[in-house]
Amino acid sequence: MTIPLQLSEHSVDDHTRDVLAKEIGERLADAAFDPDRETAILARVGAHALRGRLPADVLDAVTSFTGSGCHALLIDNLVVPKVPPTPVSGFCDEAPLAVVNAIQFGMIQLLGLTPFAVPYENEGRLIRNVVPNPAAAGQTSSWGSDAEFFWHTDNPHLPFGEAGFDPRPYVPRYLTFCTLRNLEEVPTELMSVESATRTLDRELGRMLASASYEISAPDSNDVSDGGERLALRGAPVLDQSEAGLRVRFDLGTTSSRRREATTALASWADALAERPAWEPVLRAGQFLAFDNYRVLHRRKAFTARSGDDARWLRRCYAS
Repeated sequence: MTIPLQLSEHSVDDHTRDVLAKEIGERLADAAFDPDRETAILARVGAHALRGRLPADVLDAVTSFTGSGCHALLIDNLVVPKVPPTPVSGFCDEAPLAVVNAIQFGMIQLLGLTPFAVPYENEGRLIRNVVPNPAAAGQTSSWGSDAEFFWHTDNPHLPFGEAGFDPRPYVPRYLTFCTLRNLEEVPTELMSVESATRTLDRELGRMLASASYEISAPDSNDVSDGGERLALRGAPVLDQSEAGLRVRFDLGTTSSRRREATTALASWADALAERPAWEPVLRAGQFLAFDNYRVLHRRKAFTARSGDDARWLRRCYAS
């Protein structure tokens, strides 16, 4: 079955990978780098090495990605240094991960994007460790594992942003991931908004595009000072902009007081469950970026490995 998702997929050879690891490691060897305080230094070192060592076709694919119309970018066989045990608590010592952080921030810089964090999630840190945290058992969270994460976009409770603005008050435009471990072989599933809406009849599409929905923050977000979750009220799920169709959605946090809007939401969820998707099993050393305005993603429930080698991805928002 054809998957209607435009993908830019490339791989780096082993020699290039090893040279990148050596070069970045040598340039960062004399200090411990905090990714939140020294983001610019890590990005500069990583981007310089990547720009000088990536094959021309791979470098061109990265630097042109955000203007290419592609939904997702996957680069295989980047650096995987020896990493510490998976931090299932959600946080870890960042010093041993300087090379990984330089790669991730360097790739974001080559993409022409700015990494950012939001203050109400992940203690305001740039890098989110996507790990099976026992404290998140039963939650549809990036720290969860035993609950299915249905099709969604990240932070859909925020308005869409525009270029040139502070990105923090808006839906993150891109999600980026570096994979450190995935021995459970859990797929990260992606669906383009075009695929998600392909079979919608006119009335269902009209209702989803109406300002009939309240979309609350996901479980991974902190609550407000008053104890309530952040929410966007009177918002459409599907939004037609000059740049094309955009989507904001999380089944667990999207609701409506209008009966017909609630019915439309349920019908669309049923349709999404049947639509084709791209289902890569991310491997250690892979970098993934995708357009959070134009791509829905999900992760099915899985049984996490016990001990030090549980699934571990590193996520950073970028706009």
